[in-house]
Amino acid sequence: MSITQSKELFTAINLVIIGLSHFFQPKYWIDFSNFYIQKKRLGIFLVTLYGLAFKTIFFLFIQNKKVYDFEGLALILKGLFYFSIGIKSIGKVNIKNANKFKWAGIVMIIFSIWISYQLIINNSF
Repeated sequence: MSITQSKELFTAINLVIIGLSHFFQPKYWIDFSNFYIQKKRLGIFLVTLYGLAFKTIFFLFIQNKKVYDFEGLALILKGLFYFSIGIKSIGKVNIKNANKFKWAGIVMIIFSIWISYQLIINNSF
């Protein structure tokens, strides 16, 4: 398995785990968001920073397929959005809109399946 394929597998595993978590446990993600809301600006900084490494790896190192480029760029733009708008957008997270986490989870699971499929058809295992 090449380094690029290893990174793709890393991405697929992370996306499916986080996606399933978003889908089956949206209340935990609401609690997670509320924790950062309570921290105000520091919370926005931390929630953006913790994902920046993954977002950058996704964008920079997995460039052999256009969908990866789009997803990586979208994640980086999300980080920039949080830095600029931040507390206002995360502050809207509540139990009434928990389904948004489920939809995000579905998207992550779909990407994970697609990446895994690409690895399988390219005989990466």
